[in-house]
Amino acid sequence: MTTANRSGAGEPVLLLHGFTLSHHVWHGVVDDLSSNYDVLAMTMPGHWRGPRLRVRDLGVRGIADGIERELDDLGWDTCHVAGNSLGGQVGFELERRGRARSLVAINPSGGWKRFSVTEFRLGMGFAAQFPLAAVARVFGDRVATRERFQRPIIRNCSKDTAAVTPEDAANVLRAVSHCPIYLPIQLAFLRDGPLAHLDRVTAPTTLIMSEFDTFLTRNECMQRLIDELPDHVEEVTLPGVGHIPMLENPGIVADALRAHLVRVTRQQPEQAS
Repeated sequence: MTTANRSGAGEPVLLLHGFTLSHHVWHGVVDDLSSNYDVLAMTMPGHWRGPRLRVRDLGVRGIADGIERELDDLGWDTCHVAGNSLGGQVGFELERRGRARSLVAINPSGGWKRFSVTEFRLGMGFAAQFPLAAVARVFGDRVATRERFQRPIIRNCSKDTAAVTPEDAANVLRAVSHCPIYLPIQLAFLRDGPLAHLDRVTAPTTLIMSEFDTFLTRNECMQRLIDELPDHVEEVTLPGVGHIPMLENPGIVADALRAHLVRVTRQQPEQAS
C-alpha cells in the first residue's frame, strides 16, 4: 500500500486523516475533487506505512513537523488543508505556522477542556480497543477482513455502518492494527493538552461537524471551538453521517470541501503553489 494518494491539477489541497488511520479513508474525496484541484491525501507521520515519528517527536507538533517536511519536498509553501479528527487538530497547527491558505476542520480533536472527563474517556477508549488491534496485527487479514472484528471500530466511525464498503472497513482495521504510535502518543496528548489560542486563527476556516458524531460530541468537544473561534469561521453540519464521514458518504464531504474552496479562492488573491 502506498503512503499517499495524489491526483488532479490546480490549487493544492492537503487531506489529513484521523488518529490510527491512513490516507486511504480519503480515496472517494480525492477522486471527486481532483477534477478541479491538485489533491494530496497523505498518511501522517507515525501511522501505517507513513513517515517514521521518533519518540521525542510524539504529539501534534511532531506530526506537523513531519508534514511540513513533506510539503517542503513538494514545493508547497502553502496549501488548502482539510483534516478530520486528529488531522483537523494538526490542521490548526499548520494554520498557526502559516502553511494553510485555508483550513477545513472536520470533527477536529482537541476541543475538550484540559484534564476533563472527556479527555481521559477518549484515551481510555483507545486503550480498551488496543487488544483488538493487537489481535488484528498478529493474524492479519484473517481478522481485518472479518465483519465481526471490524464492527466495534466502524461503529465509532460511522452512523450507517452498512454504507462503509468491506474494503474500506478492512483498511481501517489494517491501519489501526499497524499504527506504531498507538499507545505511546496517548501520554503526549495528555502532556500537550487540547487546542489553544483558537481566537488567533486568521486563515479562512470552515468548521464541519457531523450530525451523528458520537465520538467527539458537540457538547463535549465542539462547543468550545464554536465559542472560541473567530467570527469569520464558517460552521457547517453534515447530515446523516458520523465521525469519519468520508467512509460512509465521501460525496457529501467532497461537496462541503468544494463549497469551502470556491468561497475562499474567490476571496483571496491567487498564491503561488
